[in-house]
Amino acid sequence: MQRNYIYCFLLLLLFFSNKLEGQTYVDTLQQKSYDELIDIFARYQKTDSVKTKQIAKSYLAKAKREKKPLRMARGFYLLYIVDNDIIYLDSIIDVTKNKQDLHYPAYAYFSKAQFFLYQERNIEKTLNNLNAARKYAKENDNTNLLYRIDYHIGAIKSEHLNEKEEAMAIFKECEKFYAKEIEYSHQYRYLNTLHAIAETYIGLEKNDSATYYNNLGYKTAFKNKDTAISKMKAYFILCEGINQYTRKEYGASIDSINKALPTMYGSKTNAIDSYFYLGKSYYDLNNKEKAIRYFIKTDSILETLNSIPQYKHVKTYEYLKDYYKDKNDLPNQNKYLNKLNSVLDNYLNDQISISKKVKEDYDIPLLLEEQQVVIKELNKSKSTYLSSIWILVLLLLILGVLLYYQYRKKQAYRLRFENLIQDLKTSTKNNQTNKKLSIDKTKTQDIPEKHVNYILEKLNEFEKERGYLTLGISSHSLAQEMETNVKYLSKVINHYKNKTFTNYVNELRIDYALKELQENVLLRKFTIKAIANEFGYNSAETFSKAFYKQVQIKPSYYIKQLAKVESDI
Repeated sequence: MQRNYIYCFLLLLLFFSNKLEGQTYVDTLQQKSYDELIDIFARYQKTDSVKTKQIAKSYLAKAKREKKPLRMARGFYLLYIVDNDIIYLDSIIDVTKNKQDLHYPAYAYFSKAQFFLYQERNIEKTLNNLNAARKYAKENDNTNLLYRIDYHIGAIKSEHLNEKEEAMAIFKECEKFYAKEIEYSHQYRYLNTLHAIAETYIGLEKNDSATYYNNLGYKTAFKNKDTAISKMKAYFILCEGINQYTRKEYGASIDSINKALPTMYGSKTNAIDSYFYLGKSYYDLNNKEKAIRYFIKTDSILETLNSIPQYKHVKTYEYLKDYYKDKNDLPNQNKYLNKLNSVLDNYLNDQISISKKVKEDYDIPLLLEEQQVVIKELNKSKSTYLSSIWILVLLLLILGVLLYYQYRKKQAYRLRFENLIQDLKTSTKNNQTNKKLSIDKTKTQDIPEKHVNYILEKLNEFEKERGYLTLGISSHSLAQEMETNVKYLSKVINHYKNKTFTNYVNELRIDYALKELQENVLLRKFTIKAIANEFGYNSAETFSKAFYKQVQIKPSYYIKQLAKVESDI
C-alpha cells in the first residue's frame, strides 16, 4: 500500500514538473521579439510540431496585444504552416481587408488556391482564389507572386482545358522571368517552368522541342549544388520517357521511366504518369499482362485523388475494362466500366464549368488590362490618337455585346427557373393525372365505347402508379400490359391526351422529375446519367433533351439553382 502511495506521488510530481516546464517555455516565448520568434519557428519547423505551434500562437498573441494586423496575419500564416487548415487563411483575409501590404492578403488567397488545386483538386475554387490573389498582388506590385499565379493559370489551361498554345505563351514569360533571377526559390521555379514547357510541347506533338527542354532542365538541375534542386533531374528523365512513348520508342520510354520512378513516390501526379505510361508502353509492345499490372497501380493512386483525374488518365479504365472483357471476367469488367462512365460524366460537366470560369475571371480581365496599356500608348502618340480610339471603342463594343448576350442568357434562364418554381408551388401547371376526360364518340368511332373507357381507366392507373418511370417502356409494351392493341392505345392517347405516346410519357416523367428533384436532396447528388435512369431514361442525353424541351432549362442548371435557393434560405 505504501509503495502505491509513493508511485502516485512520483507521477503527480512528474506531471506538475512537465506542466511547469511547458508554462515556463511559453512565458519565455512571450518575451521574444517577432524576428526571434520567426528564427525559433524555422529551427523547430521540421522536427517538433508541438513547439512550432506554441511559437506560432505566441507570435499571434503578441500581435493581437499590440493590435498590429499585418503581424497578426503573419501569425495566422505560421499556424497554417503547422496545421494546414485554411481557416487560418480566411483569418488573414479578414484582418487585412482594410490594411494590406506586399504579402497580405494576396498570399492568403494564393495559398488557398494551392490548397484547392493540390489537396482537393477543386478547379473552380482554385481559379476564384487565384484571381483574388492576382488582384491584390497587382495592386501592391508583387511581381514575384504575379508570376507564380500566371504559372498556375498556365498549368490549369494546359492540363485541364487543353488550351496548350495559350499555356505555352504563359510558361515562356515565366521562363524569361525566372532565368534572370538567382534566388533559391526562383531556381526551383525555373526548373518547374522548364518541365511544364516540355510537357506542353509533348501535348502539342512537338517532340524535338520537348527533348530540348528536357535536356536543358536535366543539365540545369544536375549542375546545381543544392541536393533538393539536383534531384529534380528525375522529373526531366520521366518527362523524356513520356516523350519517347509519343515517338513510339517504347523500350527507351520504359528505361527512362524506370530510372525516374524510384524518386517519384512523394508525388502522386508523377507516380500516376510513371505507372500509366509504363502500362501503355507494355500494352503497345503486346505484353498485356504486364501492362495491366501497371494500370491497376495507376487506378489505385487515382482512387486517392479528391477530384477527377486528368483526361489522359481516364483511358486507364478503358484498358482495364477491355482486358477483363476479353477474360470474360464480368464483375471486374463492370467495375471498370462504371468507373469509366462515372469519370467521363463528371469530366465533361467540370470541363464546361472550368472553361467558362477561366474565360470570365482570367481572360476578360487580362484583355481589359491590355486595353489600358493601349490607351496609355495612344496618349503618347497624338498623330494616331483618333483612329486608335475608334479601334478601342469598337473592341469595347464587341466585348460589351458579348457580355450583354451572356447576361441576357443568364437572366432568361433564371426567369424560367423562377417561373417554374412558382408553377410548382401554386399548382397552376396542368396536371394530367387529375384531369377527368369526357368521352367524345366522334373522335374514336372505330373503337367500341366500352373499350375506350377501359383504356382511359388503365391510363389513369398507369399515371397514378407511375408506370411511366419504367425503363424502355413503349406503346407496344404498354398495350400488351393493358391487354389491348397498339392502334387503339395510340388513338385514345392522341384524342384524349392531345399528344403522341412519346410526348405523353415524356411530360409525365419530366413533371415528376421536377417535383422529385425539388423535394429529394439526396437525388440531386447523383450524376445526370443516374438521375435519368431514375426517371425512366436510358441515357443522360435523352433525359436532358426531354427536360429542356418541356421547361426550357437544362436539368444540371435546375439542380444547381435548387441548391442555391436552399443555401440562401
